[in-house]
Amino acid sequence: MKEIVFKILLFLILLLSLYTNIFSQDYWLRVPSPTPQSLTRGFFVDSVYGWAAGDSGTIISTTNGGLNWNVQNTGIKNYFIDDVFFLNPTTGWALSNDYLFNGTFVLKTTSGGAEWSISHFTDTTVIISTIYFTDPLNGYTSGFSGKMFKTSNGGVNWNECMLDTTGCPYLAGFPKLRIKFINSTTGYTCGGQYDIQGVIWKTTDAGLSWQTHCVTPEPLFDIRILNSGNIIACGGDFEFGAITTSSFDNAFSWDYHNTGIFGVAKDLAFRTDREVWMPLAFAQTWAVNIDINNPEEHWRVVPAPDTTAVYSAVFKSQTFGYAFGTNGAIMKYNTAIIGITPGGSIIPSSNSLEQNYPNPFNPSTIINYKLAKAEFVKISLYDITGKLIKVFIEGNRPTGFNRFRFENFGLASGVYIYKIDAGSFSESKKMLLIK
Repeated sequence: MKEIVFKILLFLILLLSLYTNIFSQDYWLRVPSPTPQSLTRGFFVDSVYGWAAGDSGTIISTTNGGLNWNVQNTGIKNYFIDDVFFLNPTTGWALSNDYLFNGTFVLKTTSGGAEWSISHFTDTTVIISTIYFTDPLNGYTSGFSGKMFKTSNGGVNWNECMLDTTGCPYLAGFPKLRIKFINSTTGYTCGGQYDIQGVIWKTTDAGLSWQTHCVTPEPLFDIRILNSGNIIACGGDFEFGAITTSSFDNAFSWDYHNTGIFGVAKDLAFRTDREVWMPLAFAQTWAVNIDINNPEEHWRVVPAPDTTAVYSAVFKSQTFGYAFGTNGAIMKYNTAIIGITPGGSIIPSSNSLEQNYPNPFNPSTIINYKLAKAEFVKISLYDITGKLIKVFIEGNRPTGFNRFRFENFGLASGVYIYKIDAGSFSESKKMLLIK
């Protein structure tokens, strides 16, 4: 009986510790959400009108810069909204798929989403998951089937585009996951297949034909055209982690870069013309680069609020940014951080060790820590009596936010102490394992 009471007291003490050591939410703050459904695509036309879409036919919208969000009636109940795109505050499209029986649903609105019309995509043999319009008449779509389609009448009819396989034989038909245009004639799409290839396609004739470029060993999930000659794409996989590839000569050559960070980069969100944030989905972190144009600048890991899996992010200015993730998560970029100003660095002013999360945990938990400068890091695990159990060598870790995932390796339930040593910095905290 005494042992049970003791465990309950330990649980309450550590639970209190969790709430008093608030998990890092420095840069993104959770705001109220009108839905519990996961949100995987976000889109803003300006700093006033925005939308986010995701599970169970969910599309939410704001007409006041994110102060309030409302659920829209899409007419879709059982399927994901795979993409959402708006030309202006009133005219937009969305895509949803019934992979077994009904194919792709194309949703269109001319009322900002107050009302949506639904039609079936004309080619029922393909799965369409990304859509982009350059004007009310001319639009482009593609997806897992790999075919590219163009409309010249606002989506009434879609015609298949030609794929030039010269630059990447046999792989032109790989899935295409995101489309972007720099003007009415020049555009890019990115995609690929896990464990095989990341591919970029380019058009210079308004989408009639697309040149194929094999550029990375991992698929690419987003692409951004920074200017006429500078393009960047991001992606990754479970084995290699988050990656980027860049071109500075109009897609004639590409530089591949592995960030060395666990996770898959699903989106490119530029806060400034140099500072970019990439949500890493299931890894529950961000990869951040404060000077993407500087090849010497390292990527940094920033924890997501409440260990949320973040899938989409949008910045419309240095101080206006929103991100979206699992369980209806809506996160607003925090511009009121002490010591951080727009355009400033995200380098912590001192080293620190965060409380693990979740806590109590089973079977794994996350330990976050901040480094004011690059250090050699080790994390030691002790039992409640102070006996050393195991040492985890993190090695040389970069400046900024870092993350260590602790996996239970057969330990019994109880209280344990984890300690970090980074240069001259040392700190320890307690955590509770419950089976």
